[in-house]
Amino acid sequence: MRRLGLLALLLLACSTATLQPASSSSSGEPEADAEVAADASVGPDGALPDGGGPIAPSTGVRVVVEPTDNAGALLAAIRGAKTSVHVIMYLFTNDTFLSALIAQKNAGREVKVILNQNYPFPADSNDAAYNQLKSAGVNVVWAPPGFTYTHEKGVFIDGKEAWIMTMNLTRTSPSDNREYLVVDSQPSDVAEAEAIFSADFGRQAFSLANRLVVSPLNARARLLALVRSAKSTIDISAEALSDTELVTALIDQQKAGVTVRAVVDGTSATQPSMTAALGRLKRGNVVVKSMNGLDSHAKAVVVDGATAYVGSINFTKTSMDENRELGVIFSEPASVGTVKTTLASDFAGGTAL
Repeated sequence: MRRLGLLALLLLACSTATLQPASSSSSGEPEADAEVAADASVGPDGALPDGGGPIAPSTGVRVVVEPTDNAGALLAAIRGAKTSVHVIMYLFTNDTFLSALIAQKNAGREVKVILNQNYPFPADSNDAAYNQLKSAGVNVVWAPPGFTYTHEKGVFIDGKEAWIMTMNLTRTSPSDNREYLVVDSQPSDVAEAEAIFSADFGRQAFSLANRLVVSPLNARARLLALVRSAKSTIDISAEALSDTELVTALIDQQKAGVTVRAVVDGTSATQPSMTAALGRLKRGNVVVKSMNGLDSHAKAVVVDGATAYVGSINFTKTSMDENRELGVIFSEPASVGTVKTTLASDFAGGTAL
């Protein structure tokens, strides 16, 4: 019965909604931003105001955790593509993956790439990747304007697999970071991810049935509803955790008897927006630890050990409300178990804040 209650709460309208880029903002960072007032438009159960029916979590997924294979499975998937490889990436500096895309283009595959162009830090840039791909004849474009950042990390293979990831394609992400890569083969999810990609590539507005977790469309409502649906446990792994409404929801759940545990990145934890949020969580008796041994670049939640979220969306206002982001909520037992076990290990090995 608890599983059925969770699925019933797990959200969101199935009605079609029109999507357009959000208004551009020069404030905030993709990984940590200032706290803001709660969004009163979201109901207490996480449902959207239109009252549309809930959807079931995705089931046709598997999870790859880094660093386990130095992104070898992803590289093999790209090299094994038969018809198309579509990539949207916040940061792309990995020469091996650039070469793989160029090789697929030369083999006659349809290769399309969207790269983020704007960054909060001057040292970050996709210029070299853009120029290398362009000179090789790959169809590469800059991300559409209107979002604060295109922070999505997605690779879509042959219209059959959507790799929905926390991981950028940088030189060190697969080896130095805690990352989660969800391989989603559920046809409706893949079709939606491809529809988002196509619209962003062509800088067009678009409509979709809202199966996935998409910023800035439904990420806030979906993530809040997931947290609020918990009956026994919430485990969260975050590079950045500063959104006021989400932090409040976690504290409220702890007060209601749900055991809430969080693992965060130690460096991010020192940023002002994070220290304020962490202070609130600690006062609310939520145990928070910083991760040891690896840089935590995760954005993952496991509720009641039965349902999980993974994606590019950090738990910040900028990420949920202003960026282009993509994530997925799933209930595949083995895949949820992979995230749950990894997160528990990271929590056990972490340092209390």
